[in-house]
Amino acid sequence: MRNLQEAPMRVDEERAAALLGLSTTELRRLSMQIGLGCPATGTASEHRVFTYAELYRMCRFAVQVAS
Repeated sequence: MRNLQEAPMRVDEERAAALLGLSTTELRRLSMQIGLGCPATGTASEHRVFTYAELYRMCRFAVQVAS
């Protein structure tokens, strides 16, 4: 069985957007605004991937902005 601490879990932008209740366009804008996420390897498009820690930080940022 693989050790979960070997590598951070990554979430693609479609799943990240669904988890945060955003469209992928909104997610990309937010991630670029606060500098989170990284380009997905092996894709020629602008798709990004996120760790769960980054998603948590984006969620906290979005809540602060909305308040």
